Amino acid sequence: MKLKHPAILAFLVSGLLFGAFVLIPASWLQPNWSHQKLLKQQVANSDNVIKGSAIQHAMLKDKNFYPVYGSSELRKDDPYQPVILLKGKKPDLFYVGTGGQTDLLQAIALGAQYDQLKNKKMTIIISPQWFTRKGMLENNYLGRVSKVQINRYFDNPNIPNHLKQRLAQRLLHFKTNKHDDFLKQVAKTGEVKGHYLNPFYANHLEKMEILKSYIPMSVETDKLTKLLDKSKPNTKSYAQLDKEAEKYGKSRSSTNPYRIKDEYWKLIKQNKRPISRQHEFHMNSPEFKDLALLVDLMKAGNADVQYVVLPVNGKWYDSIHVDRERRQKVDEKIVKTISSHGGNVHDMTDQDYKPYVMSDAVHIGWRGLVELTEKIEKHIHS
Repeated sequence: MKLKHPAILAFLVSGLLFGAFVLIPASWLQPNWSHQKLLKQQVANSDNVIKGSAIQHAMLKDKNFYPVYGSSELRKDDPYQPVILLKGKKPDLFYVGTGGQTDLLQAIALGAQYDQLKNKKMTIIISPQWFTRKGMLENNYLGRVSKVQINRYFDNPNIPNHLKQRLAQRLLHFKTNKHDDFLKQVAKTGEVKGHYLNPFYANHLEKMEILKSYIPMSVETDKLTKLLDKSKPNTKSYAQLDKEAEKYGKSRSSTNPYRIKDEYWKLIKQNKRPISRQHEFHMNSPEFKDLALLVDLMKAGNADVQYVVLPVNGKWYDSIHVDRERRQKVDEKIVKTISSHGGNVHDMTDQDYKPYVMSDAVHIGWRGLVELTEKIEKHIHS
């Protein structure tokens, strides 16, 4: 029998399916994140990993993953990356970080996973160049923050109210949040009444995130993933690796006196990379309060965190008139902020002038990554 109105029937069916999708809870769509499936996201650092909640939740819950939170250094296709040098050893490292992923964003992301933090070992990398005159700028915040993560932070009854109040006060500094009544109320009273996001809208955003996670990652453009896939388990000692990394770095930075890798130096000479950095290394940077919030949050959640404060290329910074004394004061304040708030810190800032620790102006590489790997492995087994 032929249907008289197939178009109407198709419309009704599609409408019912759409309605069902809108109404079902996000948890119903959640894939089973096995360890092997998560390994495919190990160094992906996609928006789904960084701004989402599902993958980080599954990874933090898995005792066979050791998270490393940081920023753009976790995107570099360097053969001395910790995830490469520790390949084949348990637990597996899992990178969460991309450019501009500073203390505030780390606090929001980890706060969204607060119930998974207890006794979880991890390393959080702190970059001194984050400590700028104005701290995180509006465009960086808008481009990188996750509303789902913020909502989870405020919705979690186990996060102390004073930490919610401090986050609300900080978020109100951004123009986009100036008129947010929920944030104003939490900032003023320290009490959470209602939700940051409408629950219906929050559920919709979480479902969209889950659907995106089903889309396979394109490894053609992910150099670090390709490098990790073809690398073999390391059998060398750290002393051997350090010598090898020094030689490797030297062979790739022969065109300039700053030991900056040749391809990056070429971009500097072509004015395709910033030279002036006078906005960095400021003692009154808002970043210090963001760092304190992060450390206090992790302590409240009973996470076992190793904070690693990175160096910069001292010779280069001297040449652009951000001198050692100015940098040192900021470095010392960073370390003091972490330790005074109960954090365990490994300070690498005394290596600003050590050859081949940095691969460019601000990114750790080569010998620096070997040391970082050693500290991570020690923390894993401590």
